[in-house]
Amino acid sequence: MRTSRTACITAAVLCTLLTSCTDGGEADLPPVPNASPSTVEPPPREPLTAPEPDLGNEEILAEGPRRGPWRSGTATALPEGDLRITVHCLAQSKPADLTVALDDGGFSVPCSNLHQTTVTNGMGATAAGTLRLTVTTEETVRWYLSAQVSPR
Repeated sequence: MRTSRTACITAAVLCTLLTSCTDGGEADLPPVPNASPSTVEPPPREPLTAPEPDLGNEEILAEGPRRGPWRSGTATALPEGDLRITVHCLAQSKPADLTVALDDGGFSVPCSNLHQTTVTNGMGATAAGTLRLTVTTEETVRWYLSAQVSPR
């Protein structure tokens, strides 16, 4: 009987110690996290993907993934047909432009910093020969490029 009484007293002392108060009667409780939603949400980040060749088109040049400017992309076996260039890009911290220059023209793409930007630009009829491309952009821009020709 003495053992059960000692066990009961020990349990009561432990219970009192575990629930004792400090600092003027305030119980030691863990801080409660703030349940209000944050007013600043991080920007969504999508993976950057390569353009898929369109059905029936011949991909003559595929480049990427790359970051920043790129010089001297050349397709030497350019068949006759309608040229289409597709760019997928994503800027790292702020929106930035990407410019694709060809022998006889070019175009700009406004790359988002939130979601992958996809732009396809039809360049019109091409003659057989060589195609040279240059990409100008900031180092913080990641991109893919696909040049395709659809037969006439």
